[in-house]
Amino acid sequence: MPTEEQLQAGFSLGEWDVFPETGSIRCGDNEVSPEPQTWRVLIALAKRDGGLVTRNDLIEDVWDGRAVSDDPINRAIREVRKCFGDSAKHPTVVATLPKRGYRLLLPVRLHEVAGPESNGVRVAPGPGRARLRTMVAILVIGFLAIIAYIWQPPPPVQSIAVLPFQNLTGVVEDQYLVAGFKEVLVVNLAGVDGLLVKSVGINYSGDTADIGDELGVENVLQGALRREGGEIRVSFQISKGQKGIVQSGEVIGDTNALFDAQEELATLVVRSLLGSSEQTLITSRPNSSAAYDSYMRGMFALQHRGDGQNLEYSIELFTNAIAIDQSYGPSYLGLATAYALMPDYRRGVTDQTPVQWNELATTTIDQGVKNDPMIASAAGSIYGFIYHKQKRWLDSEEAHLTAVSGRIVDSNAFNWYSRMLASVGRMDDALAMALRAVEIDPSSAVINSRIAITYTWLEQSKEAHEYFQRANDLGASGYTHLLGYALLLARDGHLERARNLTTAVVQKNGTSSAWVEATFAAFEDSAKQSAAVAAVDRAWADKELAPQVAFVARALLGDTDGAMDIAQLLDSDGDEPFEMDLLFIPELKALRQHPDFMPLLDRLNVTTYWTANDCTWNGDEVSCPGH
Repeated sequence: MPTEEQLQAGFSLGEWDVFPETGSIRCGDNEVSPEPQTWRVLIALAKRDGGLVTRNDLIEDVWDGRAVSDDPINRAIREVRKCFGDSAKHPTVVATLPKRGYRLLLPVRLHEVAGPESNGVRVAPGPGRARLRTMVAILVIGFLAIIAYIWQPPPPVQSIAVLPFQNLTGVVEDQYLVAGFKEVLVVNLAGVDGLLVKSVGINYSGDTADIGDELGVENVLQGALRREGGEIRVSFQISKGQKGIVQSGEVIGDTNALFDAQEELATLVVRSLLGSSEQTLITSRPNSSAAYDSYMRGMFALQHRGDGQNLEYSIELFTNAIAIDQSYGPSYLGLATAYALMPDYRRGVTDQTPVQWNELATTTIDQGVKNDPMIASAAGSIYGFIYHKQKRWLDSEEAHLTAVSGRIVDSNAFNWYSRMLASVGRMDDALAMALRAVEIDPSSAVINSRIAITYTWLEQSKEAHEYFQRANDLGASGYTHLLGYALLLARDGHLERARNLTTAVVQKNGTSSAWVEATFAAFEDSAKQSAAVAAVDRAWADKELAPQVAFVARALLGDTDGAMDIAQLLDSDGDEPFEMDLLFIPELKALRQHPDFMPLLDRLNVTTYWTANDCTWNGDEVSCPGH
């Protein structure tokens, strides 16, 4: 039987010439260029030269012994047949042996030709032949020297932006597929050493060179997906600066083997960018197409959790995915994230308490890491988020550091770590983490909002306005975001704009805005502060005010004792009625002088965290050495 080394030098199957080294298969004018996985299956068949190749043989040779379902094997065999124009019903190249495996129907003919020394008899060249060989060697060396001088290898690709994929099918229900292919590609590109990847969430118009300049990257990738029945076609094109399109390709997959198509797309894109690559792109692998489809739908719902009941729907989809395939870690990550976010998005409208939601998230991620150790570093974000809620700041930071130091890092890992740092008063460090998050995903409305708010707390007005505008353009509309923007406007003297924005926000939330007029009137005339505090009292008693709004409004109106009473709500188990970074904003300096402030920080374990990190408190702000 031929060895793999002999096969790599080239071989023939009937009228087809196979050239593994150049990646092509030719028959007359017909030429095809199979994908890497198709090559591995073909080589596995050719090594047996007509002998039986079992599915276990293919799993060992092609998938390195990893457990896989029948779907990727069936698809790989179809792709091999497609290269030769073969069919399963009337095979001429690859036969299926029912319940046994496969075999080649054509004999393997190696391209290697035995030389004069192959028969064991050494043939000594004559003088003329020796001179000829010397001349040829000199010419070859000179030619190679010229090539080496003229041709220099291109510099390594350092950065790429992946734009939203187009849905060419035009069916809204397929949008989860479009988003899923793009996000999986981004995650895998992010795992390539030395490559900066920016996942872009909005469509840009105009020249790709201008888009690249705006995003600060060398390359821009655009993609599109079309589904036709059970077949999926995903195409991409990569543009580099003024050169225009420099690489393009297409992957044809099966709706019953989505993960394999995504793996193929990631491999093809990396090969287009970097040539051959030894890096492993995919870490966790699903064993079920149905489970993976449910996981992708769950991720799409989770990403759009602000719409309707999408957060609950994501929980249903992730739960279903895990029930089908208990070994695929990302499904546990998605479900635990959804559980952890429920108290923030469904406060007071679910049967579960925040503590119970946190327990569900912890139990889920514990099981996920046990079943799929590949997700251990990514799980750090969820542990860190839950420990944050529990005021376990040292544990939270350790978990977040695990997450942001992982091989593949999601932008949300930096975002959640930023929130944790802001909650213990480390605003500069919180900003640094948020800026790292936006490097990965510049089109995230949530992350741009986080940066805008942090710049506001640091009193860097110009930068705050810039990022609020970016977040607004990206569709940011959250309660905290808009009220943070209103506070910035009021601080900068734009009281009318701040008043109108605050009124619009509270009315959108379905609550009375009567207190808004009274509060802003007091900002303009201090004599009206008592009336404004009374209006806030009434709104708070009628449950018309969210805790963070009542807290800040009272502090701004000089009702420091009232603000401190609301701040005491932070001392609850597993809950965060409002983000603790508000404790450290410039406008609340009087609160930080209140006699109950430091005892509250003691109960919230903030001072314990400071002591462990050698941080010092100067009466108004904290500083930590080495940070």
